[in-house]
Amino acid sequence: MSRIDLIKGFADPVSDSQFAFRQLLKAMSEPGLLCKLTTPESLDPMSEALFATCQTLLDQQTSIWLSKEFDTPDIRHNLSFHTGAPILDDAAKAQFAIAFAGEIQSTESFHKGDVEYPETACTLLLQVNALNGDDGDTLKLSGPGIETDVYIRISDLTPAILTYLTTRPDRFPLGLDLILAAEDALLCIPRSTHVEVC
Repeated sequence: MSRIDLIKGFADPVSDSQFAFRQLLKAMSEPGLLCKLTTPESLDPMSEALFATCQTLLDQQTSIWLSKEFDTPDIRHNLSFHTGAPILDDAAKAQFAIAFAGEIQSTESFHKGDVEYPETACTLLLQVNALNGDDGDTLKLSGPGIETDVYIRISDLTPAILTYLTTRPDRFPLGLDLILAAEDALLCIPRSTHVEVC
């Protein structure tokens, strides 16, 4: 029988999650801005920034869906212990979806919200290998929260993600928000951001 390890969460859950929430709020309000988030231990294969995001945004009332690569006994146990968030098998019913960006072959299954409750749309928490590194697609971001155009390079984005970001098939305010994490860094691309591939 394999052993399931309990990973250390935030050292000071209240102040650390408050700091992380401010970082996430800044990243979401300024799309493309790289912010740092750390946690005492990594939850393999989850990056520090992604694990810290989970500890900050998830609780007993926020349902999550795990992709095949993240759906491991260790991750299920630790997310349940540190957040209490219910893990669903149906991506269409989850408020948050956790995946490697390279696993996303379609965005159709994620809930985009509805006219009366657009805030119920799913937020994609996507792990990539690099943000603003040498690999990946260069994206030009513009829109609310961006004074002038922002250029970012993100690895591992699939054609499905790029098509969704550049065509925005859902009429605003419906749509998906993306939080992309690599190691101890993250950035956000909310549904209000206009995206072009350079």
